[in-house]
Amino acid sequence: MSEAELLEEVDKERGFLPARNPLTEFDTDHHRPAVARYLRHLDQLGTELPDLVESDNVRQPLRSIETPPAGLVSELNDHEIHRLCQLSGFFASAYVNHDLPDGQSISTLPAGIAVPLYETSMEIGRQPILSYDLLCLHNFQLKDPDGEITLDNLDVVQRFTHYDDERWFVIVHVAIEAAAAPAISACPVAQQAIRDDDPQQLQDALETIAESLSEQTKIMQRMTEGNDTEVFANEFRPYYDGFDDIVYEGVDELEGQPQSFRGGSGAQSSLLPSLDATLGVEHEATEMTEKLGDMRSYMPPLHRTTIEQLDNGPSISEYVTEQGSDSLRSTYNNCIAELEQFRRTHFKQVIQYIREVTGETEGTGGTNYMPYLRKLEQETKLSHVGEKS
Repeated sequence: MSEAELLEEVDKERGFLPARNPLTEFDTDHHRPAVARYLRHLDQLGTELPDLVESDNVRQPLRSIETPPAGLVSELNDHEIHRLCQLSGFFASAYVNHDLPDGQSISTLPAGIAVPLYETSMEIGRQPILSYDLLCLHNFQLKDPDGEITLDNLDVVQRFTHYDDERWFVIVHVAIEAAAAPAISACPVAQQAIRDDDPQQLQDALETIAESLSEQTKIMQRMTEGNDTEVFANEFRPYYDGFDDIVYEGVDELEGQPQSFRGGSGAQSSLLPSLDATLGVEHEATEMTEKLGDMRSYMPPLHRTTIEQLDNGPSISEYVTEQGSDSLRSTYNNCIAELEQFRRTHFKQVIQYIREVTGETEGTGGTNYMPYLRKLEQETKLSHVGEKS
């Protein structure tokens, strides 16, 4: 993908959010009767899911979902495929991760859930589990369809519980991604400025990135307004956990072999990897960074391509150093400072919402976040550019 193509693909107003609002239900009017009945049933189960979770009777209705009509995925458009993938992902995580009596565990995912989850995931190019893309990026609707993507104008499409804390948690992430759009759009512009040897264009792009990061941090700081720590840790976060040795029934391609996947995690967002790649923030190769690399397989293909393209771009920090401009250096360092502040705020919230409540140090994505997040913050701080010697 060329620089020009990357600029076209990254939505200037939405960044990594989908260009079209996610479906809140299937439009079944144009489908054959068998498909229409099937899709309407899934819509109904999606609406009922919080009630089923609350009643502690979630598995029986999910187990009774029929396998999709033959050839279903080929009949759906991209919008519908994401809707089916999202519902299947929520059903799968509810089925596997809902509380069980001590000593019991789930080892299989029924074909009625496993088959559509696998087939839609393969069509999209993602791992077959509920990840950050379905949990957040494709999980919003606008109260005012003509309004902006802001906290006051956001609701979710799908949830596990009736707790408003869950809705708030998701829409804060959606609002952050929307606020990041100017920064993500400015990333290829900044790298192109180096190729064009245009320090003013670079400075303008860096200013945009810094302003965007500042806004993202402000939104993140509002997490505590509507998301209680105990409710988060105990009521809905457990449904974000990954799968360990789960057999996807009915999926012939997996040959009955147990599958393990990481759960939904902010580490599957493409936002910070894109900014690190653009600004030249380097992270020492460790077991943790290898796990982070694995997180990219849970990202949408276009997002992975964007990160790779930015990773292969010219070094902004080297260019800033060589230019010897106090103004350019100050602007670049301000970007780094804002990125550091974002990571510091996130680290504090992870401690507040997870470690202080549960004592756990492992995230839903399966990583030991304490040393990892602290190290990321320190390595970001080390990326400041000094005066040219």
